[in-house]
Amino acid sequence: MKRTLVFLLTACLALGLAGCGKPAGQTGPGSASPSASSGAGAPAATEAPKPSPTPAPGWVVEPRSDLEIVQSLAEFLPVEHLTTAERQQLALFTQNGGTGVIDLAGNIVVPAEKNVHWCPVCGITNEGETEIYNAQGEVVGSGGHGISESGIFYDEASGTLYLEDWMGYLQPWSQEYTYSPDPIIAKVVSITALTGLEDPGSSRYHMGDEEHPVELSEPSAVMLFLPDGTPLTDTRYEAVEAASESVFPVKQGGLWGFVSAADGKEMVPCQYRQVRPFKNGLAAVQTDTGWGYVSLAGTQKTSMTFLDAQTATGGKAWVKTSEGWGVAELSAWPAG
Repeated sequence: MKRTLVFLLTACLALGLAGCGKPAGQTGPGSASPSASSGAGAPAATEAPKPSPTPAPGWVVEPRSDLEIVQSLAEFLPVEHLTTAERQQLALFTQNGGTGVIDLAGNIVVPAEKNVHWCPVCGITNEGETEIYNAQGEVVGSGGHGISESGIFYDEASGTLYLEDWMGYLQPWSQEYTYSPDPIIAKVVSITALTGLEDPGSSRYHMGDEEHPVELSEPSAVMLFLPDGTPLTDTRYEAVEAASESVFPVKQGGLWGFVSAADGKEMVPCQYRQVRPFKNGLAAVQTDTGWGYVSLAGTQKTSMTFLDAQTATGGKAWVKTSEGWGVAELSAWPAG
């Protein structure tokens, strides 16, 4: 009798221990699959994960309509927390009223609810500049530097180039400039001294110091100047964007083209509705038929049929079709 009781207690204890350490319904390596169980109430079999669909030919990431690509980070200058190679893989996108960061593989690096923007000092930062993000979306610091870009003005009357310093005062460029590898962009204005002001500080601009307020006219044009302050050429443009790969996007007669930063000579005629900077020898341009890509020689490298297109990196780029934004292999859309 005692032996029988001991045997029963031992069997119960073994069964009890067999159920420890695993929640009901959980299986581990070597365990029987729940689908092998019989009887009412048995848990359903877990489906095997489905492989990601292979993109259609010509696409790295097929078009999606749930977001809008705003701008490739390849267009911006380097910052401390992002290398050039990292920046060229990333783009800003908007979704549900916010702005995030996505890469050329379609992975969201920073979600749109963070509502980030690009700062020329911080790089990727949130609305209050309390967080700075690296290429993996990790917070690596805080911003809040309060630095803004300085204005550069060319006074037609005196023929003098001025820089707005960090105090907001206009200083002769000859006293303030530092070396730049590319020519500089200046707004052409007329500068007039203001007299009789009870409060000189109420003026937006001052010549040299607080005691010499001046008024600037609306810019009449934009010109390019060498780093020493002399004009690159006498050509006046409606607009000029920052140089990339030693090429300036310029606007004349309502249309955009490109000029060389070396001598100001035209490389691609002003014939496009909109353009984006050159990267890796390609620039996105908009024609009457749509967006596409051209070379530094102005040769069409793709069809001009996209609804929109961002700066290319390594032969691929975010482009927009009627189905949304996707990452295209540009060689799959040859010029026709």
